[in-house]
Amino acid sequence: MSRLAEFLFFSLYALSALVAALVLVRFAGVAPNSAMLFGVLGFLAAMQIHGFFSRAATQSTLEKRVEKLRKANLELTHEMASIHNDLGEISEAIKEEAVRRNEVIVSEVQALETVISKMEGTLATRISEAARVAATPTLEPSEANDRHVLLTLVREALEAGRVELHLQPIVSLPQRKIYFYESFTRLRDQDGNVIMPAEFLKVAEPAGLMTVVDNLLLFRCVQIVRRLTEKDRQVGMVCNISPLSLRDEVFFPQFLDFMRQNADLAGSVVFEIGQKDFEERGIVEARNMARLADFGFRFSIDKVENLNFDVKDMQRAGVKFFKVSGDLLLAAINADPDASLPAAPDIRICDVSRYLISHGIELIGEKIEDEVTVVEMLDLDIGYAQGHLFGPPSPIREEFLAETEEAFKIAI
Repeated sequence: MSRLAEFLFFSLYALSALVAALVLVRFAGVAPNSAMLFGVLGFLAAMQIHGFFSRAATQSTLEKRVEKLRKANLELTHEMASIHNDLGEISEAIKEEAVRRNEVIVSEVQALETVISKMEGTLATRISEAARVAATPTLEPSEANDRHVLLTLVREALEAGRVELHLQPIVSLPQRKIYFYESFTRLRDQDGNVIMPAEFLKVAEPAGLMTVVDNLLLFRCVQIVRRLTEKDRQVGMVCNISPLSLRDEVFFPQFLDFMRQNADLAGSVVFEIGQKDFEERGIVEARNMARLADFGFRFSIDKVENLNFDVKDMQRAGVKFFKVSGDLLLAAINADPDASLPAAPDIRICDVSRYLISHGIELIGEKIEDEVTVVEMLDLDIGYAQGHLFGPPSPIREEFLAETEEAFKIAI
């Protein structure tokens, strides 16, 4: 009860006692002192009775509150027990899922090691053959010596497993969100110096070592994409593949079987081939590309030297991306804003992106180095870009690479 209510009751009892005393004096002839004493006693009695009922009411209220708190505590106890049981079930489910994922990864690694082990003898033979070819005196002495030295460095790097995978982001425009990484191979000599592709390709391709390099690159790309999907990362990988690998009778059937087993990664792995190699591909290369496309994998065309392309042929082959240097594209447009595509006279060059999209192919502006070029790419409705502006090719973090390293040990 509030203090105001208590005061009102006090006033009411005091007033009642006073009225009772006056009545006794006036109508009952009681002496004033006696009447006043009677009034005081009546007031005290009223206060005692009021206090009794007030305490009873307070006690009842407290008991009700205590009972309510007890029930609430009991319900909370039940809820906590239920939550504890749910957490136990969730913990068990997480453990089971972790075990399942580990089993999947282990089986994939075992499958990968099985595939690679089948190729070990072939790879060793090819590296030995490359060394023999390097020693064949078919060039000028100085040039042959340089080639022999470089090929020896490449052979030693492959034998020692000094092969690095560098990744460069491919971003969407204008958001600049990373959707893909392009993978690049880097070899290192025994002193840790990087052997760039422009150097090792000169000797690796003639010596037949490109399939060895592709083996290491492609299998590692697939394994890294698998790791990324395990981490729920919606990022894909663009992996370069050479025509030599596409027509290799030993490597490709085994690689195709491996990709068939990993067909669930079809939306995350894109194979890249140069424009010239794509246009000059033979029956074997075209058939093997079609086999990969049957599993859902798509292709990207890079090293574009001109805009004279057959969009229908690219569409049939399963090409998803077409990379054009920003400088090449802008130079063609600036030379003649109204110029048309050589293979499509009714399509202007400035509309090439929309033309490709209408055939299910995305244009990627590559080698983008400055913001001015980005603005020009946006004006041409180009949806993807790649270049040092968005990030140079960088080696994979050591801690991430360590997770997949066991899958790529090749005892050559």
